[in-house]
Amino acid sequence: MSQKLKLNLYYRQQCHLCEDMLQLLQPYIDDKNIQLEVFDIDTDPKLLEKYTLLIPVLTDQDDNEICHYFFDKISFEDYLNKVSKCINAK
Repeated sequence: MSQKLKLNLYYRQQCHLCEDMLQLLQPYIDDKNIQLEVFDIDTDPKLLEKYTLLIPVLTDQDDNEICHYFFDKISFEDYLNKVSKCINAK
């Protein structure tokens, strides 16, 4: 993947599941040229309403969900492979 892949993480401070997902994403961020934007749902009423029971939630740049509650390595790697194939096909 040569262009930067943009992902969103919706989280809450002092949430151990959120911290776990962020930590598990870190090697991919470093190795796969990923830009991760992190949103604290407690700072935005709309995000709080949407994600309060799902956090952490990892989405693509179009807010399509990749995984929630826990980092799903298989789903995430499937997503990376799909995106990589789409980029390479262009």
